[in-house]
Amino acid sequence: MLYLSLGDPIKTVGLDYPVILDNKIKTSVFSSLLTNSTYPINTDIDYIITFTEQKYILHRNGRKTHQNKNSHKIIYALEWQIINDFLHAFKNKIKFHAASLACHNEGTLFIGNSGTGKTSLSIMLMKHHWQLLSDEFGILDPGNLNIYPFPRNIIIKPHHPIDQTQKHNYVNTIYRTDTKKIEIHYFPISVFGKTIKKSVRLTRIYYLKNTTSVDFRIIKLKQYQALPQLLNHLNNPKIIKNSFLEFVNAIFNSIQHFELYLPNPFKMTSSQQENLARQLSGVIE
Repeated sequence: MLYLSLGDPIKTVGLDYPVILDNKIKTSVFSSLLTNSTYPINTDIDYIITFTEQKYILHRNGRKTHQNKNSHKIIYALEWQIINDFLHAFKNKIKFHAASLACHNEGTLFIGNSGTGKTSLSIMLMKHHWQLLSDEFGILDPGNLNIYPFPRNIIIKPHHPIDQTQKHNYVNTIYRTDTKKIEIHYFPISVFGKTIKKSVRLTRIYYLKNTTSVDFRIIKLKQYQALPQLLNHLNNPKIIKNSFLEFVNAIFNSIQHFELYLPNPFKMTSSQQENLARQLSGVIE
């Protein structure tokens, strides 16, 4: 049986499934957190996948939640349910739609809408020795301003220039956007670099902006410029309802805020990528 644990306080999930799904699940569902144990471990949530009458059936704590003939769609459903379980395990933390990474044990959030390059930037930075906490979720403690790991596997979409032969090694499924359906693949983070499994102190926030330029541009923001952008990307503002002023003072007194105008990281030259990685870590040349 497989186990994975995450959250504050820690929540542990158990996974049991047919052996035929072993490699698919191990390369698709929080691969960096999975552990195997022959001895029972106390769990908060148990997922069981069975195969009956040519269908995969997914149960959560004994209740059927999904069934499908396609194993990839069952794994997609499993992964999303575990994401929701772990997000709930951070119920007292602020959540942003952001990539979160660490360099020299300092945490950075890259906040932006879909399509602003969070995943592409994360992959690029990992190649320059940054460690990934998440390419999708920024989990922030409003008290001590630590950001927490949420190492969901990286979802590769058609616009990511990843070799097709690599994609064939990993689970794929169809993902619905607002306007169309696209094929996605789940890649273990280890394919691109390293994760960090402890919380780190937040030091910088970058608000991602698209640009048609071939060069990146970083602009330092004043509080009045950054605050609307910060609040606009806050997923659960009720968390700071009773401590809003204290939170704002803390996050602007000790955290630097920037806009990052980001071209496609995969189309940048090696020297551009290296320069960007250095500047984002606070090294100004």
